[in-house]
Amino acid sequence: MGKLGLCLPEAFHTARKSPALYSGGKAMVVRELPDGRCLVSTQEDHAELAAQFAAHWGNRRFSQLRPFKTMLFATMFHDSGYREFEGNPPINIEKGRPFALREEVPGFETTELNAYAKNVEWVYSHDPYAGLLVSMHRTGLWHNRYNVFIKPAMRLRERSVAVQTAKEALEARQAEIKRALAAGNAVFENELAYNYRALQVFDLLSLYFCCDGYDGEDQFKPYTVTPVPVVYDSDETVELCLLPNGPRAVRMEPYPFDVSPLQVDLRVRLLAPAGEKSEQAALEAYQRAPRRLLTFELTR
Repeated sequence: MGKLGLCLPEAFHTARKSPALYSGGKAMVVRELPDGRCLVSTQEDHAELAAQFAAHWGNRRFSQLRPFKTMLFATMFHDSGYREFEGNPPINIEKGRPFALREEVPGFETTELNAYAKNVEWVYSHDPYAGLLVSMHRTGLWHNRYNVFIKPAMRLRERSVAVQTAKEALEARQAEIKRALAAGNAVFENELAYNYRALQVFDLLSLYFCCDGYDGEDQFKPYTVTPVPVVYDSDETVELCLLPNGPRAVRMEPYPFDVSPLQVDLRVRLLAPAGEKSEQAALEAYQRAPRRLLTFELTR
């Protein structure tokens, strides 16, 4: 067990006991605006934002990531399975836009599970350690991120037989890769525990700026992630707080990045509702939507 307490085999064992209903797929990252329009990002847009946080993580108090290249690669491609269908995403006809994060996508389970598996294997083929982290990210989402956070609270959902089967296959592969990477490396377990939790922090921060953190069109609401690891080879954790600091800006306590202010960018599509309620009309509106680059500022 690493010092941060993420004992992976036990976490996997607990996760396999969870009930079995599929809660639906997720496709695009969508933020609905008061005027009826919405901002839509692909999962790779979301991951690109997460990777900006990873690239700047670390200062006198917080450890810089290690291995740095592996962590950036894993963060950049942690949700890239969605590229399989984001070119022509499944459409929520009633809302006139692509299905959003956490919405149920009818009849989409097999497509989604195959896409996850293909992306994990693609990442493995380039960097086995990165592949391990991406695979753990996926299986962790099926079990409350392996309960490594107190805040934000997540709802434990029941999973279908197909999801449980896919999860067991991914975890079996994880065990193989883990054994190979841990051979002769006494700090591997602790490093992996830190890096898994760090990837979850980057994912949550990105989702905050993409869709979850808003109190109005450009104003944020307070947000907390805890416990967040501080340095490798230590039990020290902190409560990471995001506090509104003006339009598209937040202040963070404690501050985990190498520069302040830190500016990060998110690519979005500004999507107006389609004129008619049909899959074709909504898909055309999505493809024709103007692209925008949103810039956010984080400070001490």
